Amino acid sequence: MFQVYIWGAGYYVHQVINEIDYTKVNILGILDHDKGKQEAGLIYSIPVISPFGIEKKEFDYLIISAKNYKSIEDECRKLEIVPEKIIVYWKENHNSKIFVNRAQKVEELIKEKKRFQYRLDSAPYEWGLIKTPQIRKGAEVLDKIKKDHSSLCRFGDGEFEMIREKSRPWFQEPDMLLSKRLKEVLLSKENYINIAIAQNFVGFEVYKEKDADAIREYMFGDTRDFILKLVDMDRVYYDTYVTRPYIIYKDKKNADEIFSLFKELWKDREVVIIEGKYSRIGIDNGLMDNTCSISRILCPSQNAWKRYEIILDTILKKVSKNSLICISLGPCATVLAYDLAKVGYQALDIGQLDNEYEWYIHKAKERIEIPGKMVAEISGNRNIENYSNETYNSQIIAVIE
Repeated sequence: MFQVYIWGAGYYVHQVINEIDYTKVNILGILDHDKGKQEAGLIYSIPVISPFGIEKKEFDYLIISAKNYKSIEDECRKLEIVPEKIIVYWKENHNSKIFVNRAQKVEELIKEKKRFQYRLDSAPYEWGLIKTPQIRKGAEVLDKIKKDHSSLCRFGDGEFEMIREKSRPWFQEPDMLLSKRLKEVLLSKENYINIAIAQNFVGFEVYKEKDADAIREYMFGDTRDFILKLVDMDRVYYDTYVTRPYIIYKDKKNADEIFSLFKELWKDREVVIIEGKYSRIGIDNGLMDNTCSISRILCPSQNAWKRYEIILDTILKKVSKNSLICISLGPCATVLAYDLAKVGYQALDIGQLDNEYEWYIHKAKERIEIPGKMVAEISGNRNIENYSNETYNSQIIAVIE
């Protein structure tokens, strides 16, 4: 039986005590310099005592329970307690044999506490106690686009963070001009350009719980206030998640409807795809099999904004205004769809629609890698460089490095 002291009678001592394997351990006492804690008496029938003289006592191990353990480690060194006797609860694999579990339970409890904090923060908006933007469902904008051949510009977390000139998507670094242009698009009033923003305010019951909580976490702090100051409460927006209709939703019927409506938009149309060089939209999945033809302009997979003028000029020179332009190029796509619509093209920012469709047809439960395609939300995508497909290669009309 190991004879053990615990150093630290603070917040985490209860967790440490509950995680110890008592078939192997006998706790002699809890050490703390706080006289108030010493005078308060016992914790789980264990006396709280001063660390003074601990170096002279007989024991097998000294467990440091505090998460900020550096100062206690320093004190142990000064007391010449041999390192082999010291167990820091928060150090991974540090004498874990005397614990039933490790710090996992504490981390889970901290995360749970934060989850409820985010939910509480979001509740007044979700319950309609505070006014939120008018955001209509994705199906409505697709119906509108089919009728009036209008264009679509989308704002998600990446676009709003770019407006703030803060890093968000790994594939686009912040840029002052990009921020200015995104704000211009958001504030535009052209009736042939539909502006979509993320429904991160109400209606969370349609999302899977963990995805709803992820949205609440993102909106926590100053993010929600920043967005609310930018948007027009008297304007009608559409839901930017129209291009993400599958993975975050509980009911997959939403994806059935949205993908069907998208396919109606490009049915028998000449489609030009503006995409990152590893996106390969519509390849090997049938998403765009009902088009009249497909052409592609490949752009950099990272920081496409640096090549924006070249991308725009290439489209203007090579693409007919009779074509439907579908763009998947991060925050750059939002501005590009706007600029093209202004000069008479029909342009849709389709975001991660192809990835969503892949997950949909494969009935994926979570975001997974897609062979041969880059998935922006998954790091370390494999097998995307060495890819060959004759149909895909024949569709490429320009490559912008």
